Amino acid sequence: MNNLEFSGSCFWDMDYKELNPEKDRNFIISRVISRGGSNDEIELFKYYGWEVVKEEVLKIRYLNKKILNYFSLLFNIDKKKFKCFNNRSIY
Repeated sequence: MNNLEFSGSCFWDMDYKELNPEKDRNFIISRVISRGGSNDEIELFKYYGWEVVKEEVLKIRYLNKKILNYFSLLFNIDKKKFKCFNNRSIY
């Protein structure tokens, strides 16, 4: 996957370098924010940019409460606008 470097915890079960960064961006962003660390998140924002990450995070079906709260504050968006909140799969 073009110049992206993530820790092993994000993609422990697969070789992420075989993923297509554009076609698989929702999957990549979801994995990194739910399993990665701060360095992984920095790499994600550097590659995709603020708006793309925000757009994809809003679509994710499952985020735990801690991650949902973090991104709600980071993007200054009400939690109710996240798909995971509406699916009630955050508990």
